[in-house]
Amino acid sequence: MNRCTIAIWCLAAIALPGVAKAQNDQVFGRTGTPTRGLITKVSPTQVTIQATGASVDIDTKDIQRVTFGDEPAELRTARDRALAGQFGDALEELKKVNAATIKNDVIRAEVGYYTAYSQGQLALTEGGDKAAAITLMMNFIRENPGTFHYFEGVELLGDLHYASGEFDRAAMFYGLIGSKAPWPEYQMRASVLQARSQAEAGNYTDALASFDRVLASGLNTAAAVEQKMHATVGRAVCLAATNQAEEGIKIINDLIAKNDPNDPDLFGRAYNALGACYVKAGATKEALLAYLHTDVLYFTNRQAHPEALYNLAKLWDQVNRSDRAVRARSLLQSRYPGSRWASMP
Repeated sequence: MNRCTIAIWCLAAIALPGVAKAQNDQVFGRTGTPTRGLITKVSPTQVTIQATGASVDIDTKDIQRVTFGDEPAELRTARDRALAGQFGDALEELKKVNAATIKNDVIRAEVGYYTAYSQGQLALTEGGDKAAAITLMMNFIRENPGTFHYFEGVELLGDLHYASGEFDRAAMFYGLIGSKAPWPEYQMRASVLQARSQAEAGNYTDALASFDRVLASGLNTAAAVEQKMHATVGRAVCLAATNQAEEGIKIINDLIAKNDPNDPDLFGRAYNALGACYVKAGATKEALLAYLHTDVLYFTNRQAHPEALYNLAKLWDQVNRSDRAVRARSLLQSRYPGSRWASMP
């Protein structure tokens, strides 16, 4: 573990209180109406807001965004654009903010976070400098150890390392989330991300153990069940890679038959896993059909779709359909230039 990693491990546990001066701060949850009042403290796990006479602690896992009554208008616009996926526009707005004039440390940290976040997302989507984005987010977390964006920032570091093909590093950052986050479902999700990275690194024994820990959880909330299904998909990929493709095919077909096909996140990954299993089993046409499901039906999944396109290009070449192979490669390069699949031969 290098010095940068040690710094994050140590600093992640330090709360950094920040008191806002306005009375109209807002904490927006992922559902429902925002909580309004005065934000009195933030930490990696909670935001505390004084609302209508009562102090309310809100878990950061349930927060979609936070706004401050006295924040610069450009910051608010930048945040909205970043959360809408308009990362370049967000960065342009952030350039207009004079952070030196901001007295509140937490608001100043918002400028730093959304700058690092937007740079990171641009690197993942449009092919920007991933190494520079990693450095920017590492510096942000080191300088703001008590930020309520801590877990989001660490996850983005994992995503950037994963997209760079640095799977062991990605697994380390995802594992850090699992070890520090206090919420069981959140820990399960981190374990799934860590296991995917371990599998990509070829560490199938460790990956299977991570997936099996998720599947062995006694939690059966909706979020926990969702992670168990993703663990099932990941387990099938590992089985295929360890010469157990037929078992993997059986597992995925059973999952597909028993679950809602209107879930693009799950089903995009499931059909990709099925394709990988068929490739290992030497069933080229069946693999093509599996990856085509992702391409045609689940193209909104921005993680699964580039993987499907990459594999489709190779499989179309194998069945002498160079026209279809060219189409798949072209779409991969034009739509997902920041994906690791776009840089693979």
